[in-house]
Amino acid sequence: MKKLPLIVYLSALLFLAACNKQDYFRDTGLQSGVFKENIYEFLQGRPFLFDSLVQVIDRAGMKDVLQHETVTFFAPPDRSLMLLMNAVNGNRYAQGKDSLRISDIPGDIWRKYLARYIFKGRYMMNDISRIDFARAALYPGQNIESYDGYIMNMGVVYGAYSGTQDVGPRTIWLSAVGDNLTDLAKALTEQVATSNLQPKNGVMHALAGISFFAYGSDFESVVNDNVP
Repeated sequence: MKKLPLIVYLSALLFLAACNKQDYFRDTGLQSGVFKENIYEFLQGRPFLFDSLVQVIDRAGMKDVLQHETVTFFAPPDRSLMLLMNAVNGNRYAQGKDSLRISDIPGDIWRKYLARYIFKGRYMMNDISRIDFARAALYPGQNIESYDGYIMNMGVVYGAYSGTQDVGPRTIWLSAVGDNLTDLAKALTEQVATSNLQPKNGVMHALAGISFFAYGSDFESVVNDNVP
């Protein structure tokens, strides 16, 4: 029997491999990060992640900002608010006070802290400076005024891959700096889970929900002093 050339066998194997791959692989294209909704509508349309945040926005009187102004919003998920409210109510329980809901806390208090997550203008990941918390003098990120003037720091961490520094995934971090402009080690930080979302009136970066809303700063004491 006449032997077939080796290249014929290889071609047949490649064909079979391609067929097998198609059995479980389906190319669905690239996910677009551009949306027709404004930021507020984007959040409102995803209640499983942001329904409590939408309540805070309404209570703070910042709905119009997130509907019509060009801003960058680092959106805290509901988990951040859950952690905060659990801490607030745990503190009140220890004092013999009734627990609170989001609607029980004055809007100006919500405004004070929510505004720290909002920045005028558009900041995509490529617009944000590098930060390295271990080498902050070399890579300090960028200090920037949030919507009502509180100083925050935004920076991009360059991750490692297979032991090689700076070539892995890049992640945005947002830190509450305030008056402490030089010591990032003391700043309270939060990691972005999804970056570069583009609703029609700006940019949104969805936070991971690791930290309390308001970074667990003085929110509890402010509520305690103002809500009986």
